[in-house]
Amino acid sequence: MTGRIFGIKKSTLLRASAIIYLLAFIAFIFVSIYIFKAPEIWFYGFCIFVGVFQLCKACLFKFDSSLYLGSLLSSIGSVGFISTYTNTTDFIGFYISLAFTLASVATYLFTKQKSHLVFAFSTIYVSLYSFLYVKNLITYQILIAFTVPFLVLLILEIIWICFHKK
Repeated sequence: MTGRIFGIKKSTLLRASAIIYLLAFIAFIFVSIYIFKAPEIWFYGFCIFVGVFQLCKACLFKFDSSLYLGSLLSSIGSVGFISTYTNTTDFIGFYISLAFTLASVATYLFTKQKSHLVFAFSTIYVSLYSFLYVKNLITYQILIAFTVPFLVLLILEIIWICFHKK
């Protein structure tokens, strides 16, 4: 039977994991407020718990959308914790774009869909130039000169792929 693991239905396992993650998240909220004295990190904990739940769903039912969402939310939650505790919140936009890149690469590795790899490289390219602009290492004109042609070519490539399928 493909719908069971050790004689237990996959949907039952998913419901049980949802209850466990919900209880763990509620405990995390209390710990973050009363022990860590940092109530602002509840959102990052929420992202991690929902992301791990989506990853479990992806493993059980082989959904690539759940894999992408789970990787993305887990990455955003991890990035949020890291940036909060290392006091690098001024780079949070760059870190979140890297979370999208990581989610795309993870999805590509498991599903071999080339569109995720293209999206990952595109995100890295634009994020790198945006980061250099925010750090005042390049000017606005250089940012526009390197990113706009890249994005135009990317859009044209996507249109070409969509309309010229075999």
